[in-house]
Amino acid sequence: MDVVGTALSGLSASSAGLAVQANNVANQLSSGYKAQSVDLVAEASGGVRVSGVSQDSTPAGPGTSNVDLTTETVQGMGFDVMYQANLKVLNTADELLKTTLDMKA
Repeated sequence: MDVVGTALSGLSASSAGLAVQANNVANQLSSGYKAQSVDLVAEASGGVRVSGVSQDSTPAGPGTSNVDLTTETVQGMGFDVMYQANLKVLNTADELLKTTLDMKA
């Protein structure tokens, strides 16, 4: 996989992670809701993919969910950093391509 494909896979994975994390926060007060998390798998050719979404088996109290806002905040920050890092890789690859084309011109 090339650098652009690797970065795009990271952007896709981090977007999926943020979506699951946002869903957890939105459902924190839903009775019986079980927190979810994305399962990420490294690709042999480079990059990462979402292999599925798993449910947290931690028991919740009666009439509540098992969503922990501290955990969700930290996970959200991690996915945000992951997204920004992969976006930086794409921007760097774009600059490199522009510079290469300018040298050929």
